Amino acid sequence: MKVYQYRVANIATASGTTSQQSLNVIGGLCRQVYIIANTATTIFKVNVQDESNLKIMDYPSHTGILNDIGMAIPMAGKYTINITNASQDDIFNILIAVEE
Repeated sequence: MKVYQYRVANIATASGTTSQQSLNVIGGLCRQVYIIANTATTIFKVNVQDESNLKIMDYPSHTGILNDIGMAIPMAGKYTINITNASQDDIFNILIAVEE
């Protein structure tokens, strides 16, 4: 089993939003979405879109951290991770893990 990990550190939001595009995912099952704000009290939403701008994951508000490990969503290609509606501008770290 191989696990592809897309990691981005120190991503800043401006006006409560930021987005990052993953490298090309060969194909597999998404097993984890982990996003953490630098400040534990920051409230934010997250969605993940495929290359056609279809939201394949759409998370409600979280405070400080989002750690979704209970999934098996098929993925292939490039994905955009959007952090929106942040209660304050903050620094975020992102990890997306895909089992190939």
